[in-house]
Amino acid sequence: SVRLAAGLHRDFVRTALDNALTHPGEVEVLGTPIDLGAITLDSYSVAGQRDHIVPWENAYRSAQLLGGAKRFVLSTSGHIQALVNPPAQEGSESRASYRIVDDPTAEPEAWAAQADVKRGSWWPDYCDWLSERAGKLKPAPTTLGSRKHKPTAKAPGSYVHAS
Repeated sequence: SVRLAAGLHRDFVRTALDNALTHPGEVEVLGTPIDLGAITLDSYSVAGQRDHIVPWENAYRSAQLLGGAKRFVLSTSGHIQALVNPPAQEGSESRASYRIVDDPTAEPEAWAAQADVKRGSWWPDYCDWLSERAGKLKPAPTTLGSRKHKPTAKAPGSYVHAS
């Protein structure tokens, strides 16, 4: 059981089987044709070289579908490890490495053959990429809540202590 309305489930399955999102305008949502190339936001895509669920070549091709400035990162790890492996502690040796490209236009195999391998985790690169787009950071508030929304408990909140 997928616990979705039958029509929605059918639409999801058809969209996936037909690979419809790769064809601009083929999928409509609430009467609006979808074109992933019309998305103008920057994107940062990460794939795992040894991912057993999403082959990295497919993730690479998916990144090519988006508009805007694109960055694609290929981690040497597998499915979950590609994302959750933390950066190495300063001074320690990391076995992790990654490849990176802005504006992925080459075919995946050609890109992989020429891309430079960088040692360590891709996370510092992501932090830098994200910081460039974050705008001016606001300082953390000194008090909790507001006139409209009074705090109900001291931080970190009563839900943290519930058992």
